[in-house]
Amino acid sequence: MQWETLRYSGGTLLGIIALIATLVSMLYTTAAEALVSPKSAMGPVYERILYGNVSTSFANPTYLEAQCDTPITATIDPSAGRNETCVSMEIVGRAYHDFEQYMQQWSGLAQANNATSTSLRTRIKPHGSLYDNTTVTGSWIEVTDMKATSQKYKRMVNNVTAAFPHGGLYEAARNPRNGIRQPNGATGDGKYILQASVPAPAVNVLCAGLSKEELEPIIYTEWPDHEPFNSTTWYTEAPAYYQSTNQTVVDEVFGFAPGTYHPAPVFPIYPTEYNTIFNAKVENSSALYLLGTAPTGHDPGYVLCALKAKQSGLCSAQYQVDSSGAELSTRCEDPTDTLQYSRRVPGVVEDNYDINWKSVGWLWLDAVSLGSGIAGEDASIERLLTQMVPAYDNSSNTASLNANVPSVAEAIAVLTSVTLMISSQDAPYVPFWNYSGYANQILPSPVQQIFNATLQSSGYASGHAVNWQKSFYVVLVLAFLTSVLFMAFFMVEVRGRLLNDFTEPSSMFALAINSPPTERLHGACGRGPTGRELQDRWHVGMVEDSHHYYIRPIADGEFTPPDPGSDDETVKGGGTHLAVHEYRSVSRGAATPMSFLY
Repeated sequence: MQWETLRYSGGTLLGIIALIATLVSMLYTTAAEALVSPKSAMGPVYERILYGNVSTSFANPTYLEAQCDTPITATIDPSAGRNETCVSMEIVGRAYHDFEQYMQQWSGLAQANNATSTSLRTRIKPHGSLYDNTTVTGSWIEVTDMKATSQKYKRMVNNVTAAFPHGGLYEAARNPRNGIRQPNGATGDGKYILQASVPAPAVNVLCAGLSKEELEPIIYTEWPDHEPFNSTTWYTEAPAYYQSTNQTVVDEVFGFAPGTYHPAPVFPIYPTEYNTIFNAKVENSSALYLLGTAPTGHDPGYVLCALKAKQSGLCSAQYQVDSSGAELSTRCEDPTDTLQYSRRVPGVVEDNYDINWKSVGWLWLDAVSLGSGIAGEDASIERLLTQMVPAYDNSSNTASLNANVPSVAEAIAVLTSVTLMISSQDAPYVPFWNYSGYANQILPSPVQQIFNATLQSSGYASGHAVNWQKSFYVVLVLAFLTSVLFMAFFMVEVRGRLLNDFTEPSSMFALAINSPPTERLHGACGRGPTGRELQDRWHVGMVEDSHHYYIRPIADGEFTPPDPGSDDETVKGGGTHLAVHEYRSVSRGAATPMSFLY
């Protein structure tokens, strides 16, 4: 703190040692806290083989209905409809909740005038929820250029594919056989990150704009000699009119091919404004179809969407858990991801859409009221979706995503997330059913299936948490070296004996007033030494006969003060006095700069 003192004493051996010891003493506690004290930290990433329970095939509606919890018993509702109603209630509750959260994110951007991108890959990701405490985040995969596609077909074409994490990863992380410690202790500590090489359930939503005239071949009431239309029985009692061999202007877009496994869907009527009608009964097709009417004056006037689900190999799933909650997410089409399922299991067919999902999708369509337009009921969800149909620019024959509003295909993909999560929760960790001989593809008891994964867990460890804390290693090293130096001094020089510290204020006071005056510090009595006076080196002398200590600058030479009498008692039994031992131990011709005292 005093530069003049430091100037003369800092460069000496004793000064250097003192400065180092001072700095180490000041910083040791902080360094030990930063580098030595155990703290929660993420450990290394380990490759693991994990086990997950499998009970049924992907998107099995019979299993989902059997597993749905409801207080309505068979006595109250003897028909099988009680189970279907239970699943529908679960679907609609979760679908609307997840969709509301998605819309809130878009609303936040709009209110902040913070437009998002027109590139699908960088827009708000599809998401959902699981067990009320797990946030589910998906990814947009197989991204196409909407502008180029629309220009190719000369109409609005909105094609998106949303991939979601495998729903069974939640239970697999808690499987006792995997031995993963959950962060549910009394302290709430603990965290782990599980990344799994498993297929990702995905939904493809393909929407195209059509005019009223272009839709005529697949509108039943526009056919000549059609039978009377009954809106209350169409969805359940009119199977003969659910598909058509008629050609349409969007056969190439949707892959309709008369006389093949991909016929065009049929709808009973033109839906009224802001309404939608669905078709889930096209035979041998894995797709559901939704027809909606855009707002008046909108181009296109109508939108036709096809919905299909599959299990994609383009992703891996990540499950991150801590005491505050959990997040289940996908990592897709990343060239650095070694756990991407298609890299661990080559040969996954990406256009293999699951026809079983259509039955779950039908429950979803009905539950969220996307078919109420057949009676013109003006459901709110229908109105909201039809307002998201991207506009078509006739001058350039293109359509593109709106930076401020999600497209109708994006919104439908998010709305279907619940069907993908419940369809995969107890399904295999491979994209096919590999257990034969069981009715309805339901196992009598769960079996365990293995999958590749990596696991990174938190634990208590020492070390730096951030890079700047590495500088404290110098403090710890110096603390060790100075400790070794002091220990060596006490063992070699002092040899375990107690010595008087002459620099203690009380000892120094007594030593100073009992020492002779010196010309070297003339005039410093009131003000203290300054300048080059601090450069004088001093030593403690002793008159051994009288055991009298005194302090003296080396430049003054030797001096024998008058004998004031012994300072200490004589050692009983004779021998050298303890004070003489002390003096001989610490003197040895050593000298200290005067400035060190200050």
